[in-house]
Amino acid sequence: MAHEVLMPKLSSTMSEGTITVWLKNEGDPVEIGEAIFEVMTDKIAIEVEAYEEGLLLKRYIGDGESAPVNAVIAYIGEAGEEVPEEMPGQETEKEATSTDTVEETPTEASTVEVATESASPVEAKNIRATPAARRIAREKGLALAMIQGTGPKGRIQALDVKNYQAPKAAASTATAEETVPTGKLVPWSSMRQVISERMVHSKTTIPHVTMTAEVDLTQVIELRQHLLPLVEAQVEKRLSYLEIIAKAAMVALKSYPIFNAHGLAEGIQYHDHVNLGIAVAVEEGLVVPVIPQADRMGLSDLTQAVKEQTAKARKGQLTPAEMSGGTFTISSLGKSTVKTFNPIINAPEVAILGVGGMYEQLALDPDSGEVCHQSRVNLSLSFDHRVVDGAPASAFLSQIVALLENPFGLLL
Repeated sequence: MAHEVLMPKLSSTMSEGTITVWLKNEGDPVEIGEAIFEVMTDKIAIEVEAYEEGLLLKRYIGDGESAPVNAVIAYIGEAGEEVPEEMPGQETEKEATSTDTVEETPTEASTVEVATESASPVEAKNIRATPAARRIAREKGLALAMIQGTGPKGRIQALDVKNYQAPKAAASTATAEETVPTGKLVPWSSMRQVISERMVHSKTTIPHVTMTAEVDLTQVIELRQHLLPLVEAQVEKRLSYLEIIAKAAMVALKSYPIFNAHGLAEGIQYHDHVNLGIAVAVEEGLVVPVIPQADRMGLSDLTQAVKEQTAKARKGQLTPAEMSGGTFTISSLGKSTVKTFNPIINAPEVAILGVGGMYEQLALDPDSGEVCHQSRVNLSLSFDHRVVDGAPASAFLSQIVALLENPFGLLL
């Protein structure tokens, strides 16, 4: 009896998944534990393994197509076994549209799309590549089969495509239309579509208020210089300003637990520990790895956790579990000329802390009264006004500032 292959539910918020690439064609043998397709959800691509062995008898959706979770998207079984011609659950929809023209029927549309994709060297199905790599290759008119991947198991990364140098003979035949996507309509990528939906949901359902405060980083810089060799000796990672700011936020959240909560339809869900989300910019958008119980970590452990999770995020190696369960998020612009921005809350969290780029400013030395240069950074706290009001938000942000301007107390 043929076995159903279902669209997996890889996170609590996932309602549908998009096939990034099938790793097996119809008729290919499949072993238990072997990856058969890659699905995009929650901003990352995850390889899905087979739970049965046999032949891949039927695929109902192609690369780039979506299906609801738990929908039957394929069958695995023995040669000659009969399986439905149409995706189970779709027959009713087809009957409802049977009066449409041939060009509009789902069957015809699917056939044309699959035939076009399989004929394209850029979209080669059996080549392991990230969604970003496929997009760049498509835009450049490059065949993935010609590119050597440097990722896990030889997977082609975006940089592999960007750095690829085509042989001169092949390059000379390329036309401007094949290499320059000027004027093209580029469809939403799966990641950007997820980001779009979440940002719209957050901004339209949560009344955002953003408060901004300026921080004198003089003592933070001094503290970091003292701790750099100690932290590096302990965890082999370099302590950055982000981890010090995160530690200050962890301490402040103990005094203001309302900001370490979720705003739900049925009420406010407080959390015993801080699961810290760190927003990370990647090739096609933004992902937020989560560090569980970050409030229990010292600066060394926090530095190690932040560095490891952000590195996995940039390599596309995060699992859905590593991006779930966040209770408070920090979004840092890093080395940027932008001083202030209004971060969007990562729903259902109550607040998010934005960290602008560091800048120099002239100021009066409080001891000598002389003009001096100070390194400063602006912090922007966006919070859910349904859950909390301006006064406690101001007090919470002020405590973070106070901790950073006298940061040696963070070591206690």
